[in-house]
Amino acid sequence: MKQELIALNASVAPQSRRAVSEVVRVSARAHAARFYTVMLEQPNARFYLDQETVSRRLHASLASWLVSIFSAEPLDIERTFASLLDIGAIHARIQIPVLLIMKGFREIKAAIVERLGQIRLEQVDGADAIRFVSNLIDLALAVMMVAYMQASERSVRSDEVFRLFALGKDLAAERERQRAALAEWAQQIFYEMQTSFGAPNVVPLGQSDFGLWFLHRANLFFSHSGEYEAIATAIDKVDSLIERLSADPPPAERVSTILSIKVMVDRIGSLLAMLFDQSAETDRTRDPLTRLLNKRFLTTVLLREIEIQKAQRRPFSLVLFEINKLDQITRELGHAGADSVIQQTASMLFNVARTGDSVFRMGQGTFLIIRVEADARKASTFASSVAERYAATHFTVEGAPFFDNSLTFAVVEYDGHPDPRHTIIRAERALRERNPGGSASVA
Repeated sequence: MKQELIALNASVAPQSRRAVSEVVRVSARAHAARFYTVMLEQPNARFYLDQETVSRRLHASLASWLVSIFSAEPLDIERTFASLLDIGAIHARIQIPVLLIMKGFREIKAAIVERLGQIRLEQVDGADAIRFVSNLIDLALAVMMVAYMQASERSVRSDEVFRLFALGKDLAAERERQRAALAEWAQQIFYEMQTSFGAPNVVPLGQSDFGLWFLHRANLFFSHSGEYEAIATAIDKVDSLIERLSADPPPAERVSTILSIKVMVDRIGSLLAMLFDQSAETDRTRDPLTRLLNKRFLTTVLLREIEIQKAQRRPFSLVLFEINKLDQITRELGHAGADSVIQQTASMLFNVARTGDSVFRMGQGTFLIIRVEADARKASTFASSVAERYAATHFTVEGAPFFDNSLTFAVVEYDGHPDPRHTIIRAERALRERNPGGSASVA
């Protein structure tokens, strides 16, 4: 396709190229507006594109891209080709359906051709100009689709490997942990019912530790099973019953509602046991030193969180931690000693994270936590407490205590950008740009 792009670049008459460039330059914003108006009218398009994202981010980007690709000067083939590949990969990461992309490109082509037909082209072969527009749009789409399919295939493989990793955890321990979390929540509400006469002061099941685990992590284990959907429905039913109790109903209705909650909680427990029974332990894929998630799965997990955020408007933040003076630690303790510090740091971060959070090793001494259900303020409070606890921790390295522990952290809240790489880059930039005298950065 690169050769086709080179041939097209050489075959178009200079006056045709300049005429098309001028038409696009003048009307690029109008073409972009038409493009997104039509796109947002398509069924399900608003799941991938909302009005705020379009007006704040994408509209100007599309207009700028149109001006650049329909330049008055011959294209820089290598740069254009690389740019198209990058755009295709971005659309794959965002998971915009191919049909929407193709529909959008048809709209762009039709809009430019329509505009060319509305103006008088002096000393320009109209057919040559239209042929140039049509062929360039088609080639651009073809190059993007190659990158899109390659990125999609990698994403599918990564999704499956990450699912296998989730299944490869110690399912027996996870099963008992979640069974205990569900039982603890039920015990709390039944205790409240016995000891209080007004509305119960309890967290809804969907907001409990069990509920957060089910929403953010259980789909990695069981999302394609009927039992998973049945549990999700049961959680909603339980929370609606809790709301009924909050209205302080008459005694008879109160007893009936409590019994209904018990039936639903028992049903959730039975379904959960069935799900774990059906799951087989498979390959374990982790960072070999720390046993944390490998960063290759970060995009996969972020896409899941972005889907949840779009559907339910629940915030999440990235917290990036870095071990300070790791090079100095390596010089003082050797590689084995530094590895021990890294392992103990990873263990501490994993233990302070909630079951719904995800913890990754990003680099030699860098770790990332996806802090679910947390805006920047809450995530920053969490990160500060972790850094303080870390500074007060004494590690043991080869039998000797190690006291010089400190972490730098950066916090970024998800800002609505559909490409997970954007959020990762923001977190990495925030960590690099931290104040020289401080240990925190919040963006």
